[in-house]
Amino acid sequence: MRKALIFTAIIISLQTVAQNISYGEYMECILQDNIALTAKSLDIDIADATVTASKIFNDPTLAVSYTNNEDWSKGLGQGIEVELGKTFTFGVRRERMDIADSERRQTIALLEEYMRNFRADATVAYLEHLRAGMIHTEALEVYRSISEVAVNDSIRFIKGDIAESDWLESRMAQGVSRNAVLEAEAELCNTAITMGYYMNNLDGAENMRGTGTLEISEQPASINDYIQTALERRPDIIIALESADIAKAKARFNKAQRRPELDVNIGATYNFSNPDFTTIKAGIAVPLKFSSLNKGERVIDATLAQQAEIEVREARLQVEAEVMQAYRTFGFTSKQAETFSHEMLNDMRKVVENKRKAYELGEIPFLDYLIVQRNENEMRHQYIDALFKKAVAWVELQRATGLELQYGTQMIAE
Repeated sequence: MRKALIFTAIIISLQTVAQNISYGEYMECILQDNIALTAKSLDIDIADATVTASKIFNDPTLAVSYTNNEDWSKGLGQGIEVELGKTFTFGVRRERMDIADSERRQTIALLEEYMRNFRADATVAYLEHLRAGMIHTEALEVYRSISEVAVNDSIRFIKGDIAESDWLESRMAQGVSRNAVLEAEAELCNTAITMGYYMNNLDGAENMRGTGTLEISEQPASINDYIQTALERRPDIIIALESADIAKAKARFNKAQRRPELDVNIGATYNFSNPDFTTIKAGIAVPLKFSSLNKGERVIDATLAQQAEIEVREARLQVEAEVMQAYRTFGFTSKQAETFSHEMLNDMRKVVENKRKAYELGEIPFLDYLIVQRNENEMRHQYIDALFKKAVAWVELQRATGLELQYGTQMIAE
């Protein structure tokens, strides 16, 4: 009895020092402080710098040379030559800028895609914690009930009202129930640590306790509305579209590089002869790009562009399939949750209490009471799992649709 009281007191004390956090506070914190999210957002800065770097022009060249063709003492044939040159390309810089701009838009879409999955994963972690908290509460309630029976049985055994076997059975049941509480406590702390990881703060994370309930009352819209929304908002479709634009931009860039370039040179030579004189020269050079006659690069560019267009259609089809699956899953889990009701659970609790009274009055053996107690515990676990699956299915439906799971949502009733 003393051990049971001490164990219960320890559990209660742990609950007392727990730090409550709402879903809104949790999401607000992770969106501000998560390390992975901060690192991922730096990709935008890199893309901006790439756009800036793409705007550069070709650098000019400066050449200086000294010549001496005769005897140094005569000063014949000595001269200094200075030449300035620049290569002009046609359309290469513009197409390079278009590629960088398309890659920047794709980077933004990649960040939005990461955020879509990040919010959903963080929300599921919060739901897992709520589930663990509900299971822990149920396990503690069962432990308290069985501990009371075990304490009463020890007194009844001393008085000779029950046999030793009944007393030992209640003690063993108490031990099993105690292990269930410890297991539930470990799962509760582990899920809290997972939340702390998302929040970028593991100090005392095991003491965090989420507030709210897994029960949701949202009714889904029509599946066609969800599919249409997903096709318009899913970042992965935008990523595929930008990939197609990048493929086309690279094809234009390669075409621009195959165009003839123009090398312009201007220079002056000063000769130290007697009398001295200066020579001015200017010229142009046009490379003869016979290599451009090779059609290999053209075929590659056209194939890559065609492949990107096919990937866009494949992405749309995949998004539509994911929405349909998520929609059906939510409907199925909703029906599962509807099989349970608070009235049914309360009735089962009354049955357990009646069996306990019957056992304490000696009308039934302890095993009959224990079976009913375990049945009720199993039913409540199934009820919690049904609520959890329905809540997760709702999150997955929003993930598939591309809707943002921002803090303050009514997805979790608080």
